[in-house]
Amino acid sequence: MVAVIIVMSLILGLSENILTKSLMILLLILFLIYSTYSLVFLKTFYYKVEDGILSIESLFRFTNKYIRLQNIEFFTERITLLNHSGIAGMLSKRFSIGKGYIKGLGKVDMYITSSKKTIFFGTKTGNYAISPADMAGFSALLKKNGIKEEFVMRDVLEKDLQESEDRLKHFFLLNAVIVLILIEVPIALLYLGQLPEYVSISQLDTSMLSYVPANVYVDSTISYGIMAFLLSVVAYILSRVYSKIDKIYYYRVMLIPLVITFLMLLNLANTLIPIFL
Repeated sequence: MVAVIIVMSLILGLSENILTKSLMILLLILFLIYSTYSLVFLKTFYYKVEDGILSIESLFRFTNKYIRLQNIEFFTERITLLNHSGIAGMLSKRFSIGKGYIKGLGKVDMYITSSKKTIFFGTKTGNYAISPADMAGFSALLKKNGIKEEFVMRDVLEKDLQESEDRLKHFFLLNAVIVLILIEVPIALLYLGQLPEYVSISQLDTSMLSYVPANVYVDSTISYGIMAFLLSVVAYILSRVYSKIDKIYYYRVMLIPLVITFLMLLNLANTLIPIFL
């Protein structure tokens, strides 16, 4: 996380382009919000077993999970499974939070804070991974409730594969629509004579406004739109390649260009709205 913040800060400091600076500021804010959420979640979530129910809770109640021990069909203490979770396993050998894909299991809700103390278990409706403080004690509790310690290979459901395929296509199409808006709206406004002779391309700090001719602004917007679409195409190809490793969540790669184009859309609105006020 620190490395990402440093890179963004360097780009922000070295870039002289107003649009790039705006996007970096917005990305930095979003990243800090997500990092704060992740940190708070990691610091506050815990496990407990009461009345035959395993509770996974945190400060964010909407993430809470409640699983009846009688519904658990198997469990395993294989700590190396995290290595088979795609990008998550490549980037972090120690922890993993959120939904992921594990080869041999399929979809897994992961609450792993220590890969050396990880228990994977499955119910009829899903798979889970947790890191109890007392792994031996938790394993003994599961065995006491008649749950077998074994690794059960589970096939990826066809509906999950189709859902991932649909999401990839939807993300790509949504990104394409946003790019069209980024390009077509300024062009339409220019030819309809709705743009002023000079356009302010920075509303982040009113003491440092920068004005450019309307046609230059439109040309710049078109160039950025084309680059955004090319990035989307590259991300789509990378998603296809990554699907060989992660059969379920490979579509998440498309979120990278989608976030960037969405921020560009916000920047477009930030530039154009003051013109009509």
